[in-house]
Amino acid sequence: MDLSTIPIMSALKKHMKWLNGNQSVISQNIANANTPGYRAKELKKQDFSALVDSTSGGKAPTKGAAKASGMMRTTHARHMTGAGGATGGAASKEVKGGEESLNGNSVILEEEALKLANNQMKYGMVVKLYRKNMGLLRIAMGKGAGRR
Repeated sequence: MDLSTIPIMSALKKHMKWLNGNQSVISQNIANANTPGYRAKELKKQDFSALVDSTSGGKAPTKGAAKASGMMRTTHARHMTGAGGATGGAASKEVKGGEESLNGNSVILEEEALKLANNQMKYGMVVKLYRKNMGLLRIAMGKGAGRR
């Protein structure tokens, strides 16, 4: 059974991938907290409800959307998608309007620690949702919810 055909499972998987990429960007910021001239980065925010809508067919992208955005198109089910990498295909951008230290570094460790904790809580929540949906699928298939 291919779980990516189930819209909520596909959306949860994409969100976990984004959260993983966000974790990488935050970790990179923390690692470079003392690097002179380093500018803090962040990923573009992901709207989870829009993600669910797009995977469920509620708001289908236009036919030329992949072409216009510069993303690779697939013509066969076994082709690799254009998204990937450590940030899940999302590009990181420089944080604007933040404080800057005397050496030109814009990383504020306290803010990065809060972002890291928030990201970890969200990831845990998405994992729990994924597990709950897997349990519901097992029940629907008659295999019971006892196995994990």
